[in-house]
Amino acid sequence: MGIGIYIASLFTITNMGFGLYSIICSAKGNYTLAAWLILTAMFFDGFDGLIARATKNTSFLGVELDSFSDLTSFCIAPAVLMYFIVLKNMSLPGLAVGFLYVVFGALRLARYNVRSYEAKTLTPYFEGLPTPAAGGIIASIVLMFELLQRFEQGVTAKTIPIIMERIPVIFNFIPGIMILLSFLMITNLRYVGFSKMRTSKKISLNMFIILIVAVLLVIAYPENMIFIMFSIYVLSGIFEYVWRMNHIQREKVKIEKNG
Repeated sequence: MGIGIYIASLFTITNMGFGLYSIICSAKGNYTLAAWLILTAMFFDGFDGLIARATKNTSFLGVELDSFSDLTSFCIAPAVLMYFIVLKNMSLPGLAVGFLYVVFGALRLARYNVRSYEAKTLTPYFEGLPTPAAGGIIASIVLMFELLQRFEQGVTAKTIPIIMERIPVIFNFIPGIMILLSFLMITNLRYVGFSKMRTSKKISLNMFIILIVAVLLVIAYPENMIFIMFSIYVLSGIFEYVWRMNHIQREKVKIEKNG
């Protein structure tokens, strides 16, 4: 094994550590830090695979370790976070929602591992909503809710009013959102796999400008923009499916007319 596998594994283990610390913070009632730790774990999760592929040191051990880390940081940690904030007030049904989210996240990761072993070529997309995206949108909702709580205490911050006004409504639908995310994780919807793209692929000028604008917006409105970006990503799989089915249907009609 090359040194790349050890560096990648270090990032993977760090991801797991942030997930564990997030769970501890949730238990202590520090929900804002718990949410940020989930998002920080995403950073390390995104780089471990890139490092392994860039150094050509991918391994079955790395795939399995990555899944255990993702289960901790993006399945268990978000479920525990939401349990302490919302789900525990629902008693047994709330516990069932959290359990469903963790189980479906585990199924998503297990399916990904099996298909990784069987795959002969690397696809640029994921089948089913990736667990980091599911955990990320839950964390972003918590951050906005906690920010709203601070507003009531007199703390000021730059926000997008149209988003903040809808936070109470969004929070009322948390159980439904978690159930939806759970099922999206085990569907065959296609989601762009940024970490699976070739690192040598050139970035166009338009894409570079979009990335710069996105970074600046996140800096200006961190909680709101993180939520918006995760929401767009979650919905992208549904939109791609509708577009693809519509395209297939148009092709069938064209073939029938020509035939």
